[in-house]
Amino acid sequence: MKPTGAIKPAWGLAALLFAANSFSFVDRMILTLLVEPIKADLGVSDTMISLLHGLAFAVFYAIAGLPLGWLADRTHRPRLIAAGATLWSAMTMMTGLARTFPMMFAARAGVAVGEATLSPSAISLLTDRFPPETSARAIGLFQSGIFVGSALALILGGQLLGLAGTLPAPLSTLEPWRAVFVVAGLPGLAIALLMLCVAEPRSGKTDRPDTLSMIAAVRHIRTHFRTLGLYILGATAVTVLAYGVLAWMPSVLVRVHGQTQQEAGLALGLANLICGPAGVLTSAWMLDRARRNGETMAPASLLIACCLLLSVATLAFGLVPDTSMVLVASAFLIFAQSMPYGIISAALSDLAPPAMRGQIVALYLLVSNLAGLTLGPLIVASFTDRLFGRPEMVNLSLALLPLVTLPIALAALLACRGALRALGESDAGSRAQS
Repeated sequence: MKPTGAIKPAWGLAALLFAANSFSFVDRMILTLLVEPIKADLGVSDTMISLLHGLAFAVFYAIAGLPLGWLADRTHRPRLIAAGATLWSAMTMMTGLARTFPMMFAARAGVAVGEATLSPSAISLLTDRFPPETSARAIGLFQSGIFVGSALALILGGQLLGLAGTLPAPLSTLEPWRAVFVVAGLPGLAIALLMLCVAEPRSGKTDRPDTLSMIAAVRHIRTHFRTLGLYILGATAVTVLAYGVLAWMPSVLVRVHGQTQQEAGLALGLANLICGPAGVLTSAWMLDRARRNGETMAPASLLIACCLLLSVATLAFGLVPDTSMVLVASAFLIFAQSMPYGIISAALSDLAPPAMRGQIVALYLLVSNLAGLTLGPLIVASFTDRLFGRPEMVNLSLALLPLVTLPIALAALLACRGALRALGESDAGSRAQS
């Protein structure tokens, strides 16, 4: 059956993919709000909860992204996203209905596999549907769903938890935390239906068969290491810093500044809702503007600026002594932490050949998610436990994180910037000769 093509405007597609990303992050992050009732009901430990975040989700998400990125480069991408949305929604509901820890673990892994369809396909779709001078803003809108979804999980999830008993049957017969999971899974099913109305802009075969191999994608990155490889390395170092910030900001507010979990969640939720999209869209607009001006070094130059700003914001948040000022610092930090998301995926999609976009984005997500989700939180925790030996000094541990990540990011991105400049000069010379 051919798609109806009911959703034709490019910005309509961007809005739909933004909604998909937002609801996928609601389903991903809602677990953080329900830790205590899950522990009480299933009798699980903190370590087992951490496995639901790490091994069950992060590892399966990263690994599943590779074959799904390959599929995104050779199949109908809207249908692939629709299938993924159906899977992650159903598995979110199953998380709430699970009666044992192994069942919940399997459901979380299913959520991860379903969500792994989204980014490679969506970024590739938006790159095809938008001209180069506006594609970064379209991808930035999609990426801002990360922060909107995370904020909605914190803000609306708590409200839904309190209203669970008033929901219609059979939801009202479930424990409140289970009902929250079931309701959180419903919007993704609507997203899946809408994606079936989206036409695939790519016609015919994408390229030669050998370019559709994941090995060929790895070989392409290795061949173009000074542009693609170094860019992925620098972006991963920035991601380690961003994930470390994300993991420990609430603990700084609670341990150092005496806020309750509810106060910290509301403050960070509102900051994510407002400052997160603002940061993503600001940097995306800057990249589009630089592209229109023919600035070939812009992907690396702008990411360097974002990395420096994020480092300064992390330092300020970690060292500010005043409780009222720390809320201002947290808003500034979330703005800075979101800015790289408006650049990285758009730049990678532009640097990669069209037939390999999904695979190269998936490879970046594999590396950055595994490194970011493990090293970012771990480095901060190691500083707290081994260097300071006091939990209430987590703010100082967070302030030290840029000292680890910034040198790696700057070294890789500065080298990449030089390679992009040489590439731009070579292209300009070729055009002049022709």
